[in-house]
Amino acid sequence: MNSPSISATAIGIIVLAAGSSRRFGADKRLASFDPQTSLLEKTLTTIPDTFTRKILVLRKDDIALAEQFSKAWEICLAEAPESGMANSLASAIARAGSWEGAVIALGDMPYIASQTYIQIQHALSESNIVIPVFEGQRGNPVGFRKQYFAEIRKLQGDKGAKPLLEKYLEQCVELETDDSGILKDIDRPEMLT
Repeated sequence: MNSPSISATAIGIIVLAAGSSRRFGADKRLASFDPQTSLLEKTLTTIPDTFTRKILVLRKDDIALAEQFSKAWEICLAEAPESGMANSLASAIARAGSWEGAVIALGDMPYIASQTYIQIQHALSESNIVIPVFEGQRGNPVGFRKQYFAEIRKLQGDKGAKPLLEKYLEQCVELETDDSGILKDIDRPEMLT
């Protein structure tokens, strides 16, 4: 569904990285992706410079991580991340009031191609909600226009923004991509090899 065009530069990105890593067994954000790079670092380096508005969501006790990334990212400390992903998302979206849209990404998805982020950003400049698809499967990150921010702030639980994708099904545009990285989040250590 076409919407009035907005500038792609008015669309920011939010990276959710305040989870507890229960299935991983340790803080997966710090896990080695390669000898020089942590999982979170790798994920953040794939996000292109086309995003000039960037929020990284961390936990309140993430002092070292906040310091590490604060030069390039606006740091948002989630209010109560233990209550679920929606809390982290609501904390960040509250800071994105001047944005025209937001791409919501996950800190444990290092395999997404930089070009995919750019494609989602540009598709969102023409559409209300954008969901990337690889071989018929929906993945992440997902983009939302500003008109959904108020509802995103009210979400609860661990489903993130999925309830909105169901509620506004007719507003969703599926963006076909050849990027299998949109389906690969890291839940267990063996998934890094």
